[in-house]
Amino acid sequence: MEELLKNVSVNDLEKLKVLLSLIPGNEQREVVTLRVFIDEYKNVIQHSRSSSYLRSVVIALNYLVDYFSITDQRPGLQKSIASIELRDVENFLIHLQQKVKKGYAVYFRNLKAAFNKAKDWDYVKENYFTKVKLPKKQKLAPVFLNSDQLSVICEQLKSKVVKDVVVFAFYTGMRLDEIVNLRWKNVDLQNRVVTVGDENFTTKGRNQRFIPMSEEALQVIENIELRIRQKDGGQVQSATADKNEKRNKIISLKSFDFARGFVFCKENGEKFTGNYFSRRFKKACIVAGIEKEIHFHSLRHSFASNLVQKGVPLYTIKELLGHSSILTTEIYSHLNMESLREAIEKLDSRPHPDSAIMTADKPLLGKEREKSSLKIFRINSGE
Repeated sequence: MEELLKNVSVNDLEKLKVLLSLIPGNEQREVVTLRVFIDEYKNVIQHSRSSSYLRSVVIALNYLVDYFSITDQRPGLQKSIASIELRDVENFLIHLQQKVKKGYAVYFRNLKAAFNKAKDWDYVKENYFTKVKLPKKQKLAPVFLNSDQLSVICEQLKSKVVKDVVVFAFYTGMRLDEIVNLRWKNVDLQNRVVTVGDENFTTKGRNQRFIPMSEEALQVIENIELRIRQKDGGQVQSATADKNEKRNKIISLKSFDFARGFVFCKENGEKFTGNYFSRRFKKACIVAGIEKEIHFHSLRHSFASNLVQKGVPLYTIKELLGHSSILTTEIYSHLNMESLREAIEKLDSRPHPDSAIMTADKPLLGKEREKSSLKIFRINSGE
């Protein structure tokens, strides 16, 4: 064999390689590294998904790259994506659970979706992330605030714009990303309706929705409008003016500087990041002595929870929150204590248990009573 190879030139070997590639199943495949895949995948989702989802995906991919940098003793970006096997994914999950004790499930799901795309692109033959089952965890009811607790937190907020955003979130149920991207053109003051989602901003569910503003939410918008008028030197209506008369004089959107565009923005018109509001809200909660589990997204939970407790149907709440499935909204169903009490009251209206061992004409005595009681016990105990 060695003698034969000595007589084969480099050109002959290249020709042989080309001929072999023409045979079905022998195509030469380019090695796709994690670096290549990550760049391509990020480019796709940044044009089709929200910025918050993109950030979450990037974090998940970074954890995967760091893991292979440790286990392979070389930069994880150089890892061939096709070489990732089931045992790698199983060991990575253990590593991820140690690194991120609470949010690892989100990152793992992000990677599962990413490798589904890698399979679609024929970069991998099998998505092993779909083969690994996450450990089941106890599902806890979402924590939420009432209006009194909201007032206590707002007392700790020094910034007017932060306070406005917090109150607006509590009374509209909008996601933080939706609020920071809200533009004046999507605020209908005359009909008191906010439009969520447009050509400039894509919602999480990619569906546009409409949220009627409550008195409190509308007051937030009016306060912002008042500050803008004062800053621009406009005429401010007397504070003693009739409230309804003031409402009838609907603000013309032309009076706003559309260069600013965003409702909740900086002095120069630029929008804030979600983290800006999230961090300040959390700090206010700590100072106010509110439980640790409360974070900005809890304001959205509070909106839904308070509506459920007031008897609003779950389907209506689903539409207001923009959930794609009623199953997501059902996490709040347990809060309708009135319906739960009504269910329990039906038990109170049952005949006394002793009546179950009575005949229509006379009570059972002796062995007959003992035998019937045994049947009842077996039914109640599941035997």
